[in-house]
Amino acid sequence: MAALLLYVTLAVTVIFQEEVAPVGGALAAHHGHGDIWMVGVVCALGSWAGDLALYIMGRRGRRLFDRAAFRRALDLVRDHPRLTPLMVRFAYGLRFSLPVACGAARVPFPRYALWVGVSAFLWSGVFTALGWLAGEAALRLFHDVEHYEYPAMAAAAIIGLTGFVLLHRRNRLRAAHDVADV
Repeated sequence: MAALLLYVTLAVTVIFQEEVAPVGGALAAHHGHGDIWMVGVVCALGSWAGDLALYIMGRRGRRLFDRAAFRRALDLVRDHPRLTPLMVRFAYGLRFSLPVACGAARVPFPRYALWVGVSAFLWSGVFTALGWLAGEAALRLFHDVEHYEYPAMAAAAIIGLTGFVLLHRRNRLRAAHDVADV
């Protein structure tokens, strides 16, 4: 039952958390809480489903393309319509906008679904393997981790909050800059 809950959680969270899901799932599998192959497959299927949903959004909505990131992604799809579905999982900074742009550019759905699926399985395999290797390293480095749990959680919370604030501030500055350019 715990393994099933792990797989369902990974399938949903991979859509939003991206690399964290296969790495975390592989760490859990390394500690005996699931099967490493199932972690990879479930993460691939979850990210594939998310990319298909974003593609459908792109087919339906045109108002999104007022933003610079979407215009850039749409230009990329128009320049490379066969390559971009394969790039979706590996195009950092365009992971949300590129599938939407593929839908808006009317990349044929069967081709998009096939290549974004291949991309999702390759991507999941890479990050699941990295998580497995990190699990091995973690066992060696942190065999006595219970003494460090609270400081590590506090440090992670501080780092996460700092990152969130910095990204939020950067996005607000970009938005202000985009408005000033108009």
